Amino acid sequence: MCNTQPDRFKMLSDIRGFTFVELLVVLAIFAIAVLAVAAMQVTSINTNASARMSGEASALAANQLEALMVLPYDDSNLDLGSHGIPEGAYNVNWNVTESDIDGDGTNDSKTIIVTVQCANRNARDVSIQYIKPEV
Repeated sequence: MCNTQPDRFKMLSDIRGFTFVELLVVLAIFAIAVLAVAAMQVTSINTNASARMSGEASALAANQLEALMVLPYDDSNLDLGSHGIPEGAYNVNWNVTESDIDGDGTNDSKTIIVTVQCANRNARDVSIQYIKPEV
């Protein structure tokens, strides 16, 4: 068998493969997918950090409120007005007001509102309220 010119062209045209344009399209789609996953990862990291800081703020507020609950009614930390202490990246504040819980017109309790503010503005402030009766 003798190879003729038309047979060689037919053999070359039967070879299958990807063209350069097809490869560029595939690479562009792959790059877009990788960028989407990277953006999702950044969002996930920021959300996890915000949740951690909110959890820490809740724990600080609960701890401060428990510390105030065990104090005597006339302790200086339970004087009327605003009080506060810094706790690392957080500010723990509490406000004490007098209140009437039994409705007889006399102030026989103190309402304590503990608020923890985070230096990172992505985290929400946490507030807990407690009414301490005069015993």
